[in-house]
Amino acid sequence: MYNVFDVTAYGAVGDGATDCTEAFQNALDEAAKVRGTVTVPPGTYICGRLKMSPSVCLSGYRGWGYRERGGSVIKTRDGEDVCLIDMSGAFGACVRDLTLVGNGCYCGNVHGVYVKWEDQESRLRDDPAREGNLIPEETHTGFREYSVTVDGCSIKNFGGDAIHLEKIWAFTVDGCLLASNNGNGVYIKGWDGWIRNCVMYGNRGAGILSDYICAAVTVIGNRLEWNHGGGMDLTGGRQLQITGNYFDRSYGPAIKLFGKDFPCDSIAATANYFNRSGKYKESFKDDPYGNCHLYFDNCRSLALTGNTFSAGRDDFGTGNLSPEYAIVYRRLECCSISGNTLYNGAAKELFADLGENTDDNVIRDNPGGLYKEDK
Repeated sequence: MYNVFDVTAYGAVGDGATDCTEAFQNALDEAAKVRGTVTVPPGTYICGRLKMSPSVCLSGYRGWGYRERGGSVIKTRDGEDVCLIDMSGAFGACVRDLTLVGNGCYCGNVHGVYVKWEDQESRLRDDPAREGNLIPEETHTGFREYSVTVDGCSIKNFGGDAIHLEKIWAFTVDGCLLASNNGNGVYIKGWDGWIRNCVMYGNRGAGILSDYICAAVTVIGNRLEWNHGGGMDLTGGRQLQITGNYFDRSYGPAIKLFGKDFPCDSIAATANYFNRSGKYKESFKDDPYGNCHLYFDNCRSLALTGNTFSAGRDDFGTGNLSPEYAIVYRRLECCSISGNTLYNGAAKELFADLGENTDDNVIRDNPGGLYKEDK
């Protein structure tokens, strides 16, 4: 097919030793001319930074498991590259069914997949895709949706984040394994996204982290466990749907929402399971309330309902019993925390009210009790 390009036809060799950067980039550049797809046959390919283009798909053959590397594997070479796959400016691009491997957690701040804001306004003015666009032009002045997708990929052992999204509009992360990275599973500074059906475990950062803004994002059906920076640590979270996720053995809160420059606003969290949060870490000495399932500070219009909480230890009954607190809150306004079950929900207190809340919050009908060791 004229619009499908096999990297081996451009000289890529999947022997785990040959530097294939040039071959991959040549194939990607050819695909960019027709907005086509680059295919990666099974094998292990050594590459430096690969630059994606709009509407190009880099597609492999999936063969990975929790511990297995298989199928189409791209491993980063030694060097100072900021990332392995650079999707900055690659509107509508997709990375699919690949195993992406870093050179270990301590080899620089190299990200697996990377998207960073560029000069959106000038790109929008000259963008041929605007012609015939049915979306009212006046509602989209000054920016353009990225619409990038990372689908079915295993991204492990990078010195930075598995997926780093910096000031982005519109993204999808679906069915990925994001594990054992020195940074976070997903870093977000942006808007309008979906993170679904992923596993994020063993990262030295959080499963999902935002340090400024994470807005209009749906997080559904994921498993977040054993991440050293907690499950979801969101500063500036707004208009979030957090549904049907499994949080297990976080080092810190399973979910932390912190309104720094403005309140975390309009958030619905339902049908999640929070298990054994608050695995011990040194920071608890400075903030003992961090040893909890959920930590809310400066939140407005938060609805937390239909969730289940359990305290516990490590696998096989070892390790510290945690968390000490189920839900810690401060500076709440117009929030509802009701209809949750907290049987064996915490070791010390189910709720810790740190004050400064308005009078219009509803916190009730949350049956449960403190953890009791099995006899």
